[in-house]
Amino acid sequence: MSNGHKATKEDIIAEKIVTFLSDLRLDLDLLGLYLGRYIRISLWKRFEYVYEVAKYHQEKENDIEEHYEYIKNINN
Repeated sequence: MSNGHKATKEDIIAEKIVTFLSDLRLDLDLLGLYLGRYIRISLWKRFEYVYEVAKYHQEKENDIEEHYEYIKNINN
């Protein structure tokens, strides 16, 4: 978040998710069990979408121009 980057709500949430999932004490099986109990299908679809976008951008990590072009056109 340095370089004059102002943290967005999405940036803060992404960092928290990374922190939670990086905790090796977290039992991912139990987390999945509880999420399965409490989350509706629409939220699973949102999780899936976030995963796909993250995967795409990780593969294109070195193409910064494409990243900025994507952000410019995100609402189109």
